[in-house]
Amino acid sequence: MMHPHFYHWHNRVELKPESTILQARWDAAAKFAEEISGNDTCSLLRLALFGTAVPEFAKRFSGELVALEPTFLPEGNAELLRVMATAALYSQMETGTVKADAVALGLLAAGFQPGRIQPVCKELAERAAEYLASESERMRPTPKVEGDYRALKKATEAEEWDSKPEAHQLIGKAVLELGKTMGRIAEENQFLWWLLSRRSSLLNKRREKLSSKEYALLAGAEAAERVALLPPPASVESLIAEVLSQCAKATNAAVPLADIIDAANMGNLSAVTAGAEVGELCPLQCLVGVRRAGGKVDGASLEKLSIHAKLKVSPTEAANQCFRELMFLRALAQLG
Repeated sequence: MMHPHFYHWHNRVELKPESTILQARWDAAAKFAEEISGNDTCSLLRLALFGTAVPEFAKRFSGELVALEPTFLPEGNAELLRVMATAALYSQMETGTVKADAVALGLLAAGFQPGRIQPVCKELAERAAEYLASESERMRPTPKVEGDYRALKKATEAEEWDSKPEAHQLIGKAVLELGKTMGRIAEENQFLWWLLSRRSSLLNKRREKLSSKEYALLAGAEAAERVALLPPPASVESLIAEVLSQCAKATNAAVPLADIIDAANMGNLSAVTAGAEVGELCPLQCLVGVRRAGGKVDGASLEKLSIHAKLKVSPTEAANQCFRELMFLRALAQLG
């Protein structure tokens, strides 16, 4: 469904189309996004949020839009492409899907550092926050199976129940529901044990022997390992803050981002570095990749990822950002 402010998204880039073509343009953007890959998702996000795009993608995106909506400008349309990328992304968050997860989690990850992104409209980030909150709850419902199990009990108490297809169907349904419930319980137990054990599982050390600065990125990675379902539980970032408070002389004072990258144990982050295609969407993972390759995290490498060269963040902020990026990368992997 077209967003009621779609006309105003055009106005903000000083483009004022006839209102009669708005629905056709929205439909074209939504149609393009129906079969997008993980790389296309990254390209749409980077275009909508940073105004950057791989030239090959921008050309293909523009060409497909013209084919779907002939009034769309085929050239000199850089700002209009940003509007259409925004519409494409927004359209995918109407229902819970793997694509919607990737879009919403990508928007969350890209929002690192106030003012870093320059979106066409505020509604895109607002929708992502709404989607993640509601979808996280939907994926983790309170089990309500008393009626089903009563029916199963009644069916299996009947004579020769094992020869009746109705009983087999009830058993199959019960097993599937039990498996889903156990998965949710396992996720909860994993986070509970992580919190109460007071240990870093990646370093195999008690947190009281670690500084919050050196543990920050590892805490984000350890939290990501414990997520069983996407989107992740909304409570995870609160748990990250709590485990960081268990560190020796725990402090949440802001320090240069480069110091947190340098303090992390790179060997334990080897499996979570990101490829270049995500660009500015996963800045911490890209910087970890630079560090592991022997490079230096300096002002130039930060600014290349649209991060202020002197940015300071707290360990909790860095850990949460690491977690957000890893969730986005997992969603991309599922999207393919």
